[in-house]
Amino acid sequence: MPDKGASGPAANIPSDQRRQRGRAGEALAGAYLEIQGYGILHANYRSRYGEIDIIARRGRTVAFIEVKARRSKSFGEPFESVGLRKQSQIRRMALMWVAAHQSDPSLRDCVFRFDIISVLFDAEGSLIDVRHMEDAFR
Repeated sequence: MPDKGASGPAANIPSDQRRQRGRAGEALAGAYLEIQGYGILHANYRSRYGEIDIIARRGRTVAFIEVKARRSKSFGEPFESVGLRKQSQIRRMALMWVAAHQSDPSLRDCVFRFDIISVLFDAEGSLIDVRHMEDAFR
C-alpha cells in the first residue's frame, strides 16, 4: 500500500520499502564517510523540525549531511530532490545542534557546511553509485 502522504517518484513504492532503502542508503553513506576519514558525530539527529541524517567531522570541518537514496535516475539525480524547503529545515536543525553543543571546546574552531550524499541502487537493491556533494548549499 502506498504511503498516503507520498508524492512524486516514491508515491508508488510501499513506505516500508522506501524506509528500508533509506536506512540502507544512510548505512552506506556512513561507511563511505568513515573510509574518507570522517568521524560520525551523530546519526539521525532529530528535533521538532525534522531530522538530519548524518553529522560528521573530518579535521576542523563539521558536515550536516542529507542522504538521498533512489533506485533509478528516471526522476533525476537523488541530490536534486533536496529542495529549498528541505535545505531550510536542515539549516534550522543545524543551528539547534550547534547551539546545543556550543560548550564543546573541540568545536570552537570548526567550519560548518551542508553536504548531500546520493546513493543509487538498481532495481534488485544492489549498490550502483555513491556520490558526495560537499558544500551543496549554504
